[in-house]
Amino acid sequence: MGKTIMTPAEPVAARMEKLAADGKLNAKNADRHWMYEKSVQTPDVEVVFVDRVFKKEFGRYPTCLREDFCGTAVLCSEFVKRREGNTALGVDLDGPTLEWGRVNNLAPLGDRAGAVTLIENDVRDVTGPKADVLTATNFSWWGFKTRSELGDYLRGARTCLRDEGMLMMDCYGGPEAQIPQFEEREVDGFDYVWDQDTWNPITHEIVCRIHFQFADGSEMKNAFRYDWRLWTLPETCDLLTECGFSKVVVYWEGTDKDGEPNGIYKPSRKGDLAPAWVAYIVAFK
Repeated sequence: MGKTIMTPAEPVAARMEKLAADGKLNAKNADRHWMYEKSVQTPDVEVVFVDRVFKKEFGRYPTCLREDFCGTAVLCSEFVKRREGNTALGVDLDGPTLEWGRVNNLAPLGDRAGAVTLIENDVRDVTGPKADVLTATNFSWWGFKTRSELGDYLRGARTCLRDEGMLMMDCYGGPEAQIPQFEEREVDGFDYVWDQDTWNPITHEIVCRIHFQFADGSEMKNAFRYDWRLWTLPETCDLLTECGFSKVVVYWEGTDKDGEPNGIYKPSRKGDLAPAWVAYIVAFK
């Protein structure tokens, strides 16, 4: 099962929020994990999505969630806050990141912190306990670059699900996903920069980075770096079926009256011709 992370660390949320509110965040005093959660992750939205899709399929809410590639385990934390009795397991290779999550996301849960277990290990080597829902989000499963590697992971994920079980993965694509470029976005106290650095059209290998910029002109370059294969929806869905999942559904994001993404994901077999899109792949055991 691997080892459980227990090392203490320093909580950062209050200090980061004050620096951001005062306009004093900079490359030296900012915390990269805190900024990542603020600019990238929406655990409250994803837990609502998990509940909705799981209940639609099985007529009940899930009670046990496993978050693979969990990083700071913020989704685990949100899931156990959702309902009394919920439990979560987070698995990640990076010990210091798990330590950060234990102090900054689990400790604030108080007595409920014990409902989350964090394991430092390769997700392919953790075989239990079985969960209602297994999530592989933030595109981290793209670290498996070959069909053999991804297939091994998906078969293992299926084994780790209960009989009424659901795997949720995210995916992005569109023409803009295959172009080296920068995307900048303002967040309270800093700017988030998504850097699609290199792209190989033959292997679909892609290197992406996240940088953070601040009002004083400083920059935290390469706060995060990702070396991935950009998997397509049809090849992933086909592989999920080959790995034994009984049903695979793509949830596509809708648009508002102006044609802009509205954050509402529904089952679709067509999608649209968006230059860039994010979707969820849901597979049922």
